[in-house]
Amino acid sequence: MRRECACLLAAGFLAGCGTVEEFDKNAPPGYVTVRRVEFFTRGPAQSSPPEKLAPETRLNVLAKDSGYAFVRLIDNRTGYIPFEDLKPLPPEEPEIPFDPVMVEEIVEVPLPNFGMLPEEVPSAIQSL
Repeated sequence: MRRECACLLAAGFLAGCGTVEEFDKNAPPGYVTVRRVEFFTRGPAQSSPPEKLAPETRLNVLAKDSGYAFVRLIDNRTGYIPFEDLKPLPPEEPEIPFDPVMVEEIVEVPLPNFGMLPEEVPSAIQSL
């Protein structure tokens, strides 16, 4: 009985320690880097120096674990980036549909002839 309780307690404790947050693989959320960040291709503990990504680099977050995000870049490379260096992409603005009725209502006005003086200008100014 005591051994069963210990096993249940250990299983409950380990289930609570799961910090991995998975995202939809078909439509992962878009993020952008806040500043120049380190991009680890083999994990945060890799022995070789990490690649540096420029600020405002667009990427998709596939998973989040222990302060790092597993990301996919535009060129389909995957790697790890500190999650604190990312911010969500702003929502896309809706596209305004083209309305041909509005275009037909535009009235073209001829440009004025700037070489011709109006009649009410005094004759002293007209001679200049």
